Amino acid sequence: MDRVKISDIFIDNLEWEEVANFAERFIRSQKGHQIITANSLMINAVERDSQLREAFHNADLVLADSIGIVWASEFLGYGKPARIPGINLMLSFCELAASKEYTIYLLGSHGLVLNKAAENLKKKFPGLKILGMRDGYFKENEDGEILKEIRNLKPDFLFAGIGSPRAEKWIYQNLRELNVPVCMGIGGSLDVISGRLRRAPRQFRQSGFEWTYRLLQEPWRIVRLLGLLRFVWKVIKQKMKR
Repeated sequence: MDRVKISDIFIDNLEWEEVANFAERFIRSQKGHQIITANSLMINAVERDSQLREAFHNADLVLADSIGIVWASEFLGYGKPARIPGINLMLSFCELAASKEYTIYLLGSHGLVLNKAAENLKKKFPGLKILGMRDGYFKENEDGEILKEIRNLKPDFLFAGIGSPRAEKWIYQNLRELNVPVCMGIGGSLDVISGRLRRAPRQFRQSGFEWTYRLLQEPWRIVRLLGLLRFVWKVIKQKMKR
């Protein structure tokens, strides 16, 4: 399996079909696995967050979510990896689950958004089995109750929309106890799937600039542009050292 090294994080260079094959292999194993869809800001955060770094280093798959990761790979001479946005991967897994009778669990957002997202997923993928749901507004002392519920339900997929990097760290901390074959953080995907936020038009998504459309809906995200510049400088320094 080809891998791309950005900073001290390895990104798996896989095509969509290969990721689906890994997911089915994980399900057959009946053991817990974590998939991380990485973006530039997450790579930045690894420097100051040792727990997130551990999650990345121990994840079973780390995929290129953002255009920044794709650019960095090309700039560093690794070639162009397939870009696999988290929301697209989640929808792809839901389609797989509906067709092969796998089951899912949704964790995140608040009640109305969560319920609407589940309703829309069932409409989009007839036959999809959602075993359980839980909003993302829970405290640390409620972890045990949530873990017990998920463990007892035994879903094949766990989609955690409780914010990044909280989701990635929460999954990593609890992966063994969850024992869900495919676990992944999905950022704000439930907001988009529910319709609370509109997804960018296809031309934005295909060009890799979906984030600009998101910025128009949530202007507060403009502060993250500084993080993107920091990421670019980090990659430039990495190339200079090489």
